[in-house]
Amino acid sequence: MIRFTVGQLHKPTSVAGALRHFGISAGMRRRIKHEGLCRRNGTATDLRVLVEEGDVIEVTFPAADTVAAEPIDLDIAYEDDWLLVVNKPAGMLMHQTSGERTGTLANAVMYYYGKRGLTLSYHPMHRLDRNTSGLCLIAKYPHIQHLFDGKDRFYKRSYLALTEGFFPAAMATVHAPVGRDPESIIKRCTCPDGKPAHSDFFRLEANKTYSLVQVILATGRTHQIRVHSAYLGHPLVGDDLYGGGRELLRRQGLHAWRMQFLHPVTKKIIAVYSPLPADMHSLVQKAGWDFKTHTI
Repeated sequence: MIRFTVGQLHKPTSVAGALRHFGISAGMRRRIKHEGLCRRNGTATDLRVLVEEGDVIEVTFPAADTVAAEPIDLDIAYEDDWLLVVNKPAGMLMHQTSGERTGTLANAVMYYYGKRGLTLSYHPMHRLDRNTSGLCLIAKYPHIQHLFDGKDRFYKRSYLALTEGFFPAAMATVHAPVGRDPESIIKRCTCPDGKPAHSDFFRLEANKTYSLVQVILATGRTHQIRVHSAYLGHPLVGDDLYGGGRELLRRQGLHAWRMQFLHPVTKKIIAVYSPLPADMHSLVQKAGWDFKTHTI
């Protein structure tokens, strides 16, 4: 349930208009109208009714698809009343699939909510591949997820990646559309008819065997960093799907390490960090790198 008070009005406004101003999408307003419950000052109301300044609006959202709660530990990097940022380990799926209904981040989050008596649903703001580790932003309510699509949206994700070989440039920008590989149901590729994709690569450290780069995403396509790294001729260490070897790592060397965003409710800039996981950190230590002073 969400609850808010109607502020100063400059023209006649309905309950539906107040909901729209608060960031609830047209699709969700339709669901509230047909399946949910909306109260004005404690009394059930039609969305067409006009509101007045000071009215208290309460909305009970329709029940979402259920995800089974499962007692899996969460590494929480940030939390408030509206958002949750979790540090996902490599090897964990973000969502349930037809073949895997347990052991996912969704199962873990629902257990975490239930343990605290919270009747919330799972609204991830982006996806990480199963074998990519790091920060995942989760909205606690669907209207908060919708607010991130607004005009004042600021949402920046930075990754640390280990790439094959000596990365030759201090900085590289890739604008290469990403689409499905016609010969695979999993693999992606750069292709003219793909979706626009923009990644910025910053070399932090390098030796002849592997390099540590920071990648900042301007778009969020499936496998984008993996595809763009291979496109540059330096696939991720451990990423055998895109040409990387698995001698040093048993999964792709990719970690979502920093997240910055404009909070859609408080309007404050939030920055969250996650340390490198043990497998990637061991390769950084082995090379003798102290990269933190070089990050963007």
